[in-house]
Amino acid sequence: MEGQEENDDIFHDIFMSEERSQSQGFAAGQKIGEKTGLEDGYQLGWEKGAGIGSELGFYVGFCQKILQKLNDSPEGKQRPLKTAQTVLKLIEEFPLTNPTHPQLFELVQQIRAKFKQYISS
Repeated sequence: MEGQEENDDIFHDIFMSEERSQSQGFAAGQKIGEKTGLEDGYQLGWEKGAGIGSELGFYVGFCQKILQKLNDSPEGKQRPLKTAQTVLKLIEEFPLTNPTHPQLFELVQQIRAKFKQYISS
């Protein structure tokens, strides 16, 4: 009887080896996938954040320079002046320290729209 149990254990091990290999491979693949996903997500977030920061920095520099020129000129136009000030105010209120702000992309779109309005005026 004991010899029969040993044979059953051997056959059981052989029969279950495929399932064991599959579950070990799945676990290893999931671990690698999570690590790769985190690295890729971090890199993508960094690139997108740097792009938005660059864009907003351009808007700030552009508007400041235009405001300086408009303030220096005797015939300062009110509409472009107010629009440039609004763009700067929106960027000033932009949540720089909270990347999880629920309306972050809406605020970026609003700033872009206001800058386009300025450019067209």
